Amino acid sequence: MGNSVQAQMGLPEVTIGLLPGAEGTQRLPRLIGVPAALDIITTGRHIPATEALKLGLVDEVVEENTVEAAIRLANKVIGLGTMGRGIVTSLVKANIPVVALEQNLESLNTGRKAVMLLLEHEAMKMEQGAQTLDFHNPARLQFTVDFDVLRDVDLVIEAVFENMALKKEIFHKLSRICKPGAFLCTNTSALNIDEIASATSRPQQVIGTHFFSPAHVMRLLEIIYGYHTSPTAIATAMQLAKALKKVGVVVRNCFGFVGNRMMFPYVQQAVFLLEEGSRPEAVDQVLEDFGFKIGPFRMSDLAGLDVGWRSRKDQGLTGALIPPETPARQRHGHRYSPLPDLLCENGRFGQKTGKGWYQYEKAGGRTAKPDPWLHNFLAQYRDTHHIKTRFIDQEEILERCLFSLINEGFDILAEGIASGPEHLDVIYINGYGWPKHRGGPMFYASTVGLPCFLSKLQKYSEVHPDVPGLRPSAFLKKLVAMGNPPLKEWMSYLSRQSNKL
Repeated sequence: MGNSVQAQMGLPEVTIGLLPGAEGTQRLPRLIGVPAALDIITTGRHIPATEALKLGLVDEVVEENTVEAAIRLANKVIGLGTMGRGIVTSLVKANIPVVALEQNLESLNTGRKAVMLLLEHEAMKMEQGAQTLDFHNPARLQFTVDFDVLRDVDLVIEAVFENMALKKEIFHKLSRICKPGAFLCTNTSALNIDEIASATSRPQQVIGTHFFSPAHVMRLLEIIYGYHTSPTAIATAMQLAKALKKVGVVVRNCFGFVGNRMMFPYVQQAVFLLEEGSRPEAVDQVLEDFGFKIGPFRMSDLAGLDVGWRSRKDQGLTGALIPPETPARQRHGHRYSPLPDLLCENGRFGQKTGKGWYQYEKAGGRTAKPDPWLHNFLAQYRDTHHIKTRFIDQEEILERCLFSLINEGFDILAEGIASGPEHLDVIYINGYGWPKHRGGPMFYASTVGLPCFLSKLQKYSEVHPDVPGLRPSAFLKKLVAMGNPPLKEWMSYLSRQSNKL
């Protein structure tokens, strides 16, 4: 809708003798009460947007750009959303006084209840007689909607929705209000730290603190420094990780940082394997047998397929932004799989909708069952794109998924994004469920042996020349040429770039 002021709402079904469905007979009375709902249900009349707003049927009426307004409204599930709650809980448990800020009173009260429940649960888990959690004392934990309360805090952790415009607006405000020495941290999983810092008058104080969900449980804290971030800010973030009993790993700013950047080719290969003849349950089984708690497709259903879909839309890889005439299975001359996009277009977002790569007993269900609809969909997809279904063995599934992930790790090391292979391993073991007994992805590559690892990768790359993720990293080739040195010597073969580590 271009202009929602002219919009009208109503339930015209009744005029042709039909009863309105669940939206009309169930949701409507809950939103606006029975008397008003009965009037609309029985008369079939259309009410103008302004009346709908008065009745509480709509949240907001805007003159133009409904999409931006909707994003703004959505950003109001968020200062104390899932991440915010977990972060507050972690800080209180570590005995650090906290001010929790929300955008409005309604969200604040919802957030406060959720945080108090989490803290009561944590307090019960701590052994009797050990330290007690003093979280009812306002000097330890204070909830507010007033930005000015942040005037004298030492460190701020922002945990809003992954939206660059919103984050910049908040950081601009923080940089005006907080004292000059305060550190400004952003909890983001992929956004550019330098761009966020550019909205402030103190980019040297800005740093990324990527918590993993649920934040009061997961041990990893990915600490991302930008171009201007000061060594003091890095040291402070590391100190914070220690205080929270988390494992802090310092990495340099790049798209997806370390963890998500390595995860991308892994998930991509998993989807390519489906195109070529495999099934979600077969791929997941192989990776779970290797030791992952949860395979890529079950993980995707759990996280929600719409998250990646939104990101691909923003990048112009799918939806309205791709140029006409773009081949369905290619982007920028590289292989691309539209399968996850097609699932989303079918409303299959994973557990939340009861259907994704698997089917679930109900929306929000947890038990993944193989879905005949999906198997049929894959068969039709292969027909459409003239892909000959082939049997793919377990070895190929394992190697293509893991080796592409590890290969990305070699590129990350060569670019100086992380200061050593051990750091990548710590990230994967503590944040991504890599099986501990395998010692992390880079250690695993060293146990396979780099020459063997390289030759397998070369073999897959020759079969799939249009997949950059399978092209062996130049750094990997160099290490093999140098006689396969042990892991602890890898970094000595790089011309060191200047970095802050």
